[in-house]
Amino acid sequence: MNIDIGKTIRMSDIIDARDGRSLIVDTTMASVIGATEGLEHVSEAIGSVNEFCDAVIVNPGTAEHHAPLLGGKNRATPVIRVDWTNAFRGEDFCLPATDVKRLMVSDGSDALELGASAVIASLLFGFDDDFESTNIRDLSHLARECQTLFLPLFVDIQPIGDRVSEENFEESIKLGCSFMLELGAEALLIPSCSAETLKFICDWMSVPVLVRQDTLPSKDEIEMIFENGAAGIVLSHRIFAQKNLSNEMEKIHWLIHEKEAVQ
Repeated sequence: MNIDIGKTIRMSDIIDARDGRSLIVDTTMASVIGATEGLEHVSEAIGSVNEFCDAVIVNPGTAEHHAPLLGGKNRATPVIRVDWTNAFRGEDFCLPATDVKRLMVSDGSDALELGASAVIASLLFGFDDDFESTNIRDLSHLARECQTLFLPLFVDIQPIGDRVSEENFEESIKLGCSFMLELGAEALLIPSCSAETLKFICDWMSVPVLVRQDTLPSKDEIEMIFENGAAGIVLSHRIFAQKNLSNEMEKIHWLIHEKEAVQ
């Protein structure tokens, strides 16, 4: 079997082959900090967005228990997160993290059996050398497994450790992209950054780059992201607190896909 065929078909489920663009929603923070506003009922949350985005990032259990809401011509395809971390538990959390941990909770084979079009795992940047090396080792093993399964690997670059500062934040994103391209990722998720840094990364990378947003982007923000070469936008769990979310998602979908199609 030609490995490119399987991966190309699965990638086209996520990044629309007609315009090379994608809108993705991430629900997986629920496994880290519990249900946030708007994610108390996962089935309702997914149902409010799954007609207006290309993919939904879900945990393995969500994919298993809410399969009817995922996949199909008019529904978002599942991208399954295969790792977990307590790194996002701040001091105000009911059980704050005393020692940051990250571990694999699933693998490519399990995700494929659950119907995933791709898997996603995080590169947590800015922690100590042992933490970083273990993280990269896990991602390398995952990349090699996904290669044999014809399953795309998305890497979520998160420069959130103590060693990341305002001064080196964007350079940390660039470094993470470099590492993950060499490791074998098929697509990269990066945090919001300056237009200059985004263009530099998108021109440099030979794989699709998607930008994570914590709020629903404006028309100008959407245009800036795509004009600088990004392949998509990934909306975090925070957007589920938005009122009239379905209507807002429909507008964003149109700005990303339909507007492009008629130009």
